[in-house]
Amino acid sequence: MIFITVGTQLPFDRLLEYFDEWRTEVGYTGKVVAQIGEDSHFSSPLIEIFKTLSSEQYYYWFCQADGIVSHTGMGSILSCLDHDKRGVFLPRQYALGEHRNDHQLDTAQAFAGKYPTLEFCADKPAFFSALNKLIATHDSQVATVDKESSSELGDNIATYLGIKGPLL
Repeated sequence: MIFITVGTQLPFDRLLEYFDEWRTEVGYTGKVVAQIGEDSHFSSPLIEIFKTLSSEQYYYWFCQADGIVSHTGMGSILSCLDHDKRGVFLPRQYALGEHRNDHQLDTAQAFAGKYPTLEFCADKPAFFSALNKLIATHDSQVATVDKESSSELGDNIATYLGIKGPLL
């Protein structure tokens, strides 16, 4: 099962449309659940869609998923690392009216290649390629996230935000 999440602040119909186009193109028939946001206009009869989810519902679907498809939000990235989930991330773009600035592009560039279970995509072809890899590795062994570096990353972000302890 694939769980798609676009966050709660803004819709991200481009990601949803790309995913639906890919699903049709490759004939993916697995279960797909998507949290699409209140203002989204996306619909698909083959995707179980929720405008919003409670935290409990969100983590239910997140934990059930074999893979996560998401905007390039820090919460989604850290959740994938914390729960050993494979993730495909597409950053929102300011030039396309998808966000207030390009911090998600910056995040994608900063994380690209750092974790073998996470794919950061700059465009539709890279997104399709990452989705193909996601379903191809469903039954094969994938490298697991180094919990120590994952934890260190989370600790450093929390420290930067003033939530806990000193930087390592």
